[in-house]
Amino acid sequence: MFDKNLLIGFLAGAAVGALGFKFYNEHKDEIGERLNKAGFFKDGPAEEGAAAAPAEGAKDELSLEELMAQKERLEDLIAEYQSRYSTPANGQ
Repeated sequence: MFDKNLLIGFLAGAAVGALGFKFYNEHKDEIGERLNKAGFFKDGPAEEGAAAAPAEGAKDELSLEELMAQKERLEDLIAEYQSRYSTPANGQ
């Protein structure tokens, strides 16, 4: 009923995960610097419990015109998707 290979695989995965977590904690600063250079964080990694800062130039609210333009664009994309991927109703 209980598979020996399943247990071995679970234990191996747990061991690799624990080693990866230990490695990450020992090299957190180096990893953060590399991620910053690669462009993953603008202002550095977020501190634990801190909310992410909004991107530069982000607005809290969009104007009605901007929202309507986005709505129309989404409706066009949905219609295009439906026409491309929908199956004919008569089964042809």
